[in-house]
Amino acid sequence: MIKLSKTVEGSICTIAVNGVLDYATMDPFIEEIRAIEVGTTKVIIDFTELEFIDSTGIGAIINLVHEANAKEFAVELVGINTEIEELFETIGVYQIMQSLQKGAN
Repeated sequence: MIKLSKTVEGSICTIAVNGVLDYATMDPFIEEIRAIEVGTTKVIIDFTELEFIDSTGIGAIINLVHEANAKEFAVELVGINTEIEELFETIGVYQIMQSLQKGAN
């Protein structure tokens, strides 16, 4: 189960993710990403309430970076718990994000 809440303040969009981001729940997350409007300068993904993420969810994050490149906004991930942080570091999520963002410049 996943619950997403989106807030927009000026040109900054924050999407809070509550629950599980996996194969069964990634569609609503991807829909939120695709709905980000042109003119947004930064998207903050708040994972404070994220309980679990699988490889499909990580793929959705990479999809977000591609969308950011196309629509020219920055991405920031916040509220990541220790377990998920270690997973992201092991898999190289941050390095992939940096590489993709540099490739857009």
